[in-house]
Amino acid sequence: MEFRLSRLDKGATITTILVTALLVALSVFFIIKVPYGWVVAILMMSIIVFSYLLSPAKYQFDGSRFVIQKVIGKRIIIALEDIEGYAIVPDFSKLRVARTFGNGGLFGYYGTFSTIEYGTLSCQLTNLKQVLIMKTNRGTFAISPADIARFEEHLVNSVRGLTGEIKPLIPTEPEAVKYANPLILILPLALFTLTAIMVLALYQQLPERIAVHFDLHGNPDGWSSRTSFIISGFIPATVLCAIGIVSFFVTRRATTKATLPYMLVALFALFQLFVAYTALDTFWINKYDTHPIAFPYNIVGYLVIIVILLVVYYRKTKTAV
Repeated sequence: MEFRLSRLDKGATITTILVTALLVALSVFFIIKVPYGWVVAILMMSIIVFSYLLSPAKYQFDGSRFVIQKVIGKRIIIALEDIEGYAIVPDFSKLRVARTFGNGGLFGYYGTFSTIEYGTLSCQLTNLKQVLIMKTNRGTFAISPADIARFEEHLVNSVRGLTGEIKPLIPTEPEAVKYANPLILILPLALFTLTAIMVLALYQQLPERIAVHFDLHGNPDGWSSRTSFIISGFIPATVLCAIGIVSFFVTRRATTKATLPYMLVALFALFQLFVAYTALDTFWINKYDTHPIAFPYNIVGYLVIIVILLVVYYRKTKTAV
């Protein structure tokens, strides 16, 4: 038996229209104005295409299994006998929820989300109203069937026919949760402070005109006044520090796992270190006419570290799903 998904809610509809229009406009701009801009345009358009292809398409009861079909790609298959309980949430946005590794509205809400009330969820939603959450022994899932009353009736009858019962899912009260310790925020604040001190100290030693951009071999190919050294050091450091702190508190209030907000702080701290090193590298090439570390090795090493940290973060978010 198949069940249609709810229509995209207003938030997802607006997000889909605006993001699609923006990415299309940017793609056209890059193609017309930027050399090899078609490469960037392909990447931007792929965001739209893959977001649609990975979105949920229908829900289906197939014998003793419940299947979440995607437009294309891997299906999510849940054995009905593995379902331990369920709950209906009238308004999903009222939960204390954070998107930890998922899509927040472009053709739907899907991926890994974290909530205080129901823990880590694999969301496969098109609408945040009348959401059904089902807990299984392999994780907890959130879906949004169009006819939720009919879906609930069929789910309950199917599970009871296999296991004899299906229990209501009781949400966790926020007061019962042990939250991540804000002392971790000493890390981004310390990195920002040290970066600011370094940038100010090195600025005094630079000439009035400095190299600010380098080709893939590390050779200067762009110049500006030394004021740009202050701007390129302070603004990214400030923004990344602020994002790290805000991400910590947003995730902290919506997850029972302290690991997730800690990982986000660590991730943005790594970006802060990159900004600090970039400032040092810019100073070094202008002062001593060489890079402290060969330029290609900088990029490769940093990308490897970022990929490793993202993989670890992804595995942490998927632990309960």
